[in-house]
Amino acid sequence: MRAHGSHRLLALGALLLGASGCGEKANAAGGDGGSAAVLSASIDGGDGGGRGDGGAIDDTAMPSANSEQLAARMRHLLEAVAQNNPDLANDVVFPRDAYTATKDLADPSKAWDKRVQGAFRRHVERLHKHMKGVEHAKFVSFELGHAVLQITPKKKNFKKPLWRVKHSTITFTIDGKTRHLEIAEMTAWRGSWYVTRLR
Repeated sequence: MRAHGSHRLLALGALLLGASGCGEKANAAGGDGGSAAVLSASIDGGDGGGRGDGGAIDDTAMPSANSEQLAARMRHLLEAVAQNNPDLANDVVFPRDAYTATKDLADPSKAWDKRVQGAFRRHVERLHKHMKGVEHAKFVSFELGHAVLQITPKKKNFKKPLWRVKHSTITFTIDGKTRHLEIAEMTAWRGSWYVTRLR
């Protein structure tokens, strides 16, 4: 796939020339379903962009690690937990159409209902129940996890080389005390990061 190859070339060029300013660092990929590459930060791109040469949509575009739009969406996630209302964070959940287009399953739409949306809703409710005082949470910042991996397409998994990151963190305060909410897994789709596994 041309987009896949271009991302690898961009990553290699950034490593050799040090031109990106994002501190890219390549390491041998290990575990996590046979990932093809590891980066400590993202290559240039915009959250919500995902357009390649000629304006064509690039499903596998690498989003920016730092963007106002991404931080705003993560604020929605904290609000969802604080108010025990998963619907407030619909814009952070990995989209159904993306899942059905990229997942190698007999019925990916049904799997999305259970594994992505269903699990997300349960985890939001569980976090609200177990985080004392979360109703008064105030968003401070969001930090994307440090090891961004490119998924190797394989049977019964993703069919495209999407980007994945684990252990991203929302920092917030409750009554002036700093707290953290760790997001287990996020996956990129068309230039934006989405939650595929909250806990």
